[in-house]
Amino acid sequence: MQLLFIGDSLTSGVSDSERLGWAGRICKQLDPQGAKLTAYNLGVRASTTAHIESRWEKEAADRINPEAPVLLIFCMGAPDAVKDIPFGQSKVCAESILHNAKSNYATVFITPPPMIDEEKDKRTENLSAEFIKICSKLDIPCLDINSPLRENPAYIKALKESDGVHPNAEGYGIMAGVISKFISPYILPHLS
Repeated sequence: MQLLFIGDSLTSGVSDSERLGWAGRICKQLDPQGAKLTAYNLGVRASTTAHIESRWEKEAADRINPEAPVLLIFCMGAPDAVKDIPFGQSKVCAESILHNAKSNYATVFITPPPMIDEEKDKRTENLSAEFIKICSKLDIPCLDINSPLRENPAYIKALKESDGVHPNAEGYGIMAGVISKFISPYILPHLS
């Protein structure tokens, strides 16, 4: 099975001293020997939805083997909030990305996590709500990590011990635990 994790610095695992991020931890958990999953982390630092829209299709096509099952896992939006990208632009780009992805591949979406800065965090919360609506409209499975992580004291502590946007290793572990429960049903049937 092929997994493509597509997103920004939170997808690539910036500030994780273990260099696994949430994506690496999930792969390690689901395929401890590393023999059944082919995983590509296409997280790019500061990658807004517009940047992801411009790059994801080529990056995916260059990696996907059409003979094996594939799952695209998108997690994006945090750089849009940090850079104060116009809300409408983020919506249009996200809908285009997800529409095109679902037309060609099994696709799931994960909302951006919360941040410490109140203004940026409010933007991620609003983006998350909009992305959830887009996924519902397109019938794409969507996991809201924004709300539950905001209520998780250990995750907030992990953010505060890092840069306020990216968690430390413990925080990525918390993210992986939440996300793994959501995506495992799409992966495990292909690993037996």
